[in-house]
Amino acid sequence: MRRSSPILLAGIGAALLNNYWALEGLLARRSDPSSSWISDLAARTEAFGWRFELLEIASGLAVMAFAALLLSRLDGRSPLVSLGIWALIAEGVLTVVGGAAPLSCAETLDPSCSLHYDAVDVVHAAADLASTAATVLAFGWIALGLDRTPGRRSATRATVAIGAVWLALTVVTGVSYLNGDVDSVKGLFQRASQVTFGVWLVLLGWWASTAGDDARQPLGDRGGDRGGIP
Repeated sequence: MRRSSPILLAGIGAALLNNYWALEGLLARRSDPSSSWISDLAARTEAFGWRFELLEIASGLAVMAFAALLLSRLDGRSPLVSLGIWALIAEGVLTVVGGAAPLSCAETLDPSCSLHYDAVDVVHAAADLASTAATVLAFGWIALGLDRTPGRRSATRATVAIGAVWLALTVVTGVSYLNGDVDSVKGLFQRASQVTFGVWLVLLGWWASTAGDDARQPLGDRGGDRGGIP
């Protein structure tokens, strides 16, 4: 714990940056947390959209840095956990891409907005979808890896539960494209999913911070459930 505390701090930092939307009341010219997409805050037509572009890019970089720390600490314990961490790195990369390619206008903040899906819009949409897929893989692989690690049932259950909540919120948010009843609250669901993801990042940091000194030793070479992610 004393030597690994930077991992926990990195997890907390990544969680906070991934919830940069909480600053919209202070940094945005206009916002609507209930029915607006978080990405609309960074739209090219928004007066202070550049602030949220930078925050989104910073959030992706923070996840990448945090995942790299996890990988350096936990690589070799479980191939599936390592795959999940690589998926987390991919999520960070895709978040950076999405932040660097803001939408042309803010659909949910500007009634006159009509996306034409130019090249930048297409890149943003593709990065967003791919980021969601990478997050699903990260939850799944890490949960499976933890489940195969002796003595890590509590970590497995927590990851599965948080992942299920995150996925449900993400699906409900996506349903707003098809169901007008959800449209007026889709922003709340999307923001709640970001909070859920942030909680998981903090827990990953906590679990990794309590890893034993044999972090690089393969699972088969360890006795019982000493060390590792609790």
